[in-house]
Formats: sequence, C-alpha cells, structure tokens
Amino acid sequence: MTASWLLERLKTIAKAFLPASRLNVFPPDFTIRRPIVSLLRRRLDRGEACFLALYRWESKAPQEHRGHSREEEERLSVASRRQLATLAREQFGAEELIGVDRLGPQEFAVLLGAPSDPDESFVPAVLFRRLELLRHALEGGVASAWPDVAGHWQLTGTYVPVSQNSWDRHTDASEVLKETFDFALALATRAVTPQVIEARRQLDEILAEGRISVLAQPIMNLRSGDIYGWEILTRGPAASVFHMPDELFRFAGQSKQLSRLEFIIVRHALDEIAARRIREPIFLNVTPVTLAHPLFLTHLEQCLGRHPVLSPEQIVLEITERHEIHDLGEMHGILGRFREKGFRFAIDDAGSGYSSLQWIGELMPELIKIDRSVIQFVDRFKVKESLLRAIVTAAGEMSCEVVAEGVEREEEADVLFRLNVGMGQGYYFARPKPLMHEHERGIFDEMKERIQIRRGLVAS
Repeated sequence: MTASWLLERLKTIAKAFLPASRLNVFPPDFTIRRPIVSLLRRRLDRGEACFLALYRWESKAPQEHRGHSREEEERLSVASRRQLATLAREQFGAEELIGVDRLGPQEFAVLLGAPSDPDESFVPAVLFRRLELLRHALEGGVASAWPDVAGHWQLTGTYVPVSQNSWDRHTDASEVLKETFDFALALATRAVTPQVIEARRQLDEILAEGRISVLAQPIMNLRSGDIYGWEILTRGPAASVFHMPDELFRFAGQSKQLSRLEFIIVRHALDEIAARRIREPIFLNVTPVTLAHPLFLTHLEQCLGRHPVLSPEQIVLEITERHEIHDLGEMHGILGRFREKGFRFAIDDAGSGYSSLQWIGELMPELIKIDRSVIQFVDRFKVKESLLRAIVTAAGEMSCEVVAEGVEREEEADVLFRLNVGMGQGYYFARPKPLMHEHERGIFDEMKERIQIRRGLVAS
C-alpha cells in the first residue's frame, strides 16, 4: 500500500460527506448513494421538466474496418470527461444542471432540469439549440486536445425529455434515468427495444391524429430591412419526445414514415399560411425521399387548390439531407417537373459537410442557404469569411439569391452587410414563432430600423 494510493482513498472517502450538488459532474462510484439520481428525484418530485442529452462518439471508419485500440478509446474518453466537465458548467447554471456522467464506453449524458423560474432559454427549442452548441464545443475541444484521435471519430447528440408520466414518490429515480438513457441510445443507434416499439406506437398515433404544429421564422431582406419570406418549422406535441424536429424526423425516417410526416406538415403549413393571408415567399423543408414520392407534386397542388390566395410561385422547396441524393441527374429531372408548375428551390446548408458547389451547380437552385457553421463567428475567422465570399460570388454568377442562416450576433450581421449578402435568418433577427397576420408585424419595425442603421454604418 503506497502513500499516494492511501491519499487518493482518503480523498474519495472525504467526498462521501459532500452534498450531492457538489458531486454532480462525473461523480465517484459510491456504493452508499448516487448524487445524480438523488438530484433527479428532487426535480421530479417538484414536477419540473427534465431533459437528457446523450453525446456519443461514433467511429468514422466503415464497420468492417473498425478496430480502434483500447488506448485510443481511453484517450478519447479522458479528453471528453475533461472538456465536458468544464463546458457543461459554463453552458448551464447550477439551477439547470442536474448532472453529467459517463453512461457507456463512449456515451456521455448531461441531465438538465427547469430552474424554479425558467426563462426563454429553457424553452425546448432554445434548450436543444444550446445543447447543440455544447456538442460543437465538446467536439472542437477534444479535437484540439487530441487531433490524431478525434479525427477518427464524430460526436452525435440525442436529446429526449425525462418522462413524468409514471413518476410518483415510490418510483425508483435510477430506473427512470436508465429508461431515459436506454431510449436515447436506441434512437441514436437505431436499435429496436421495447421503448422504441412504444415510441413507434406514439408516432403512429401522432400522425393519425395530425398532432403536428408549425412555427415560422422570418427571413430578412438585408438591403431594405423588410421581411423577405418565412421558413416553416415543425414541432410535435409538447412534452413529447417528438416535440423537437430532430428526433421527430430522425425517428420518422427510421420508421419509414418520413413522407407521411412531410405530407402532413405541408398541409398544415399551407392551411396556416392561407388563414393569415401571408403574401411573402414560404420556405418548406423537404427531403429528397419525399420530393421523389410519385404523389408529392399532386399533394402540393391539391393543398394549394384549397386556398386560391396561394400560388406555386410563392412556395420555395428547401432541400434538406442531400446525402440521400444518389443520382443528381434524376433529381434534376424531378426539380424540373416542379419548376414547370411554378415552384422554386433552395439548397440548404451550403458550406457544411454534405454540401458543395457541385450540388449547387448540378441542381441550379433559385436560392442558396449558407449553413450556420459558416456564419457562426464569421467575424473572427478569416477562412470563414473567405468561404462566405466565395459562395456569394458563385451565387451571383448563377443568378442565385443567398440566405445566411444562424445569424446570432451583431458582428456576424455586419460581415453580411459588408459582403452584400442579400438575406439573413437567425436569432439575431427573430426567434421562431407562430404565424402572424400582417397587422401583427409591428414587432419587426425596430429590427428593420436596426438593419438600415447597421448597413449604413458598415457601408460608410
């Protein structure tokens, strides 16, 4: 027995007497108590909304070539623990952060609860955006610490609510935590478990009853400050695991119900748009699977036929998930049939991993939406500004309009003004909200004035 070993044992024993709130980030393995479980129980007893974020490292190598050494996996795990311990505390305050722990070989969980007086930052849509920012920061931090290791792996994020349905004071909080983690892991790995079977039943019920709602986020004209158009965003039922679009669309895709879901969204969206007599362009997200569906064009025309105030020229179909396109020639033909009817197209996420100038050159969209990964901190990184300038130049040569997505800071907007980017979208301008009538849009007057002022300052 060495002195250093004895010292570590004494430190561990001393921690046993600390309050649970001091041991909620990668707690030691006590046999007498589990700090995170105790903290979760308190939140559930108070009826608070709780969420679990699962961050999981996946190998980039093809399945048949995977064979990472135990040393490499351990280095990845150690680097993740160090980074996540700091980043989670920075991103979430003590009232939000229930705990952080490693729940599998390369699976890390962040458990969150609504503070006693939650603000807009804990609205699920905003919360999940914050969790995505945490994922990006963790992936970047590990890559900086161990670039030779992180280059072989990618970090995924899955975010699910902790179910309150069967909770009472006699329930074992550790079982609730395990069930939530198992479900998040099943979603991430596409495994078939009892929880996934139940989720499939819930999704069938949601789709059968049409319990899908739509929000809209304005796309701002950066030259005039007016609203150019609206992107339609989807939400599932509140307090459901399918409330946020990422999990809703991911699970619908795994369940072979993606087109069914998108058909419903189009119908709901056009009903809402017509009811509020919106005249600006409407951006509808559509995957290649649905775009190629033999009945989708007919469905669109039927939905528009119910609303004479709308026209195909008003609809911009925003193509997402372009890695699903296996034949660009065939897709070009499909787009041509829609264009003959008056519909226009936007290519989403230009500048991201699945996008390239080849896609844009082959499909010739009317609009190009630049991915938030290019826009975020574009004022600080010259390489991002150069990429943005290249996309804007290429778009101009092809007579495409450009929309910069994910604008969250004034400094980012100033770069867009300086490079003469035509349109912008993001939390800096407005958060997604229910669709509104024209007489309700006075809330955008201040933003219009700000755009005009900032554009004038940059131009001078």
